Amino acid sequence: MSIEITGIDDIFRKLGTVEALNTLRPPMQRGVFRIQGYMADYPPPPATSRYVRTGTLGRRWTTKIDEGMGGITGTVGNNTSYGPWVQSSAFQARVHQGRWTNTDERAVKDNENEIVADFEREIQSGLDR
Repeated sequence: MSIEITGIDDIFRKLGTVEALNTLRPPMQRGVFRIQGYMADYPPPPATSRYVRTGTLGRRWTTKIDEGMGGITGTVGNNTSYGPWVQSSAFQARVHQGRWTNTDERAVKDNENEIVADFEREIQSGLDR
């Protein structure tokens, strides 16, 4: 899953690499943390379940931001072996479907507009300097 931000080339052209990355880093950090928080949110347990949750899946969401000459990339992941079977739209096990609705695909869909708007505000602010 990914979110594509437009206008990146313009800000690099106008501000140069260092200042462009300084402008783009804050909305990228907010964006990856937004997705991470969304994914870490657990659904209520089934009413009849006696399983005691450990919370490990929610605690093991990670974020990473890579910066380079041509742009900035944020990545959100989970370092549990079973994470994809619970929250990946492509690999979710049938037992979790319909209950663990905070999948990777849903996280992007539900948060994309806010993340894009945040980037657009920062890019415009940088271009207006």
